[in-house]
Amino acid sequence: MIRYIVRRMLWNLLVLWVITVITFGLMHAVPGGPFDREKPLPPEIKANIEAKYHLDKPVVVQYLYYMRDLLVPRYLPKLPTSLQEDALIRWKIGPGYFLWINLGPSYSSRSRSVNDIIRQNLPVSFELGVYALLVAVGIGIPLGILAALNQNTFLDYFGMSLAIFGVSVPVIVLGPILVSIFGVWLKWLPPTGWGT
Repeated sequence: MIRYIVRRMLWNLLVLWVITVITFGLMHAVPGGPFDREKPLPPEIKANIEAKYHLDKPVVVQYLYYMRDLLVPRYLPKLPTSLQEDALIRWKIGPGYFLWINLGPSYSSRSRSVNDIIRQNLPVSFELGVYALLVAVGIGIPLGILAALNQNTFLDYFGMSLAIFGVSVPVIVLGPILVSIFGVWLKWLPPTGWGT
């Protein structure tokens, strides 16, 4: 059993690596770049910005920089002041700081990094995911038990129909329908906002 789990985890690591390679390659295959604008920057400024973010290097070297920033932990005596050096995980250990998973600066927001954006939104996403899991388990397990105990009856067909409907309808369609039912018509949940 342990060998099976280790083998599956190694395959998962391989799949994650392949996904990063494909995603990184696709991002470089599309035309344009993060600093392209309607009014082009002067060549000297564009060259300086590309040198700062290693965009002037070959794609393979850029990928190696990306993987280094993502995977290699660092220990620094003080927190970095540059958004380019920020990390998602920051722990104070002794006199210094352990930094790990640097996703880099945000090209659209100059005042915060991608790590700051994830750090700010991750608790809400986690809470929302836990609530969704509780609702799915709270509805799915009783319906599954009822369907199993009452085979080929109305309860069986209703439970299967609800499960197929939930899996088949895209979230982009089902989400607004559920918001309008539970938020607007029944007023059980707030249709907008979080924590209010």
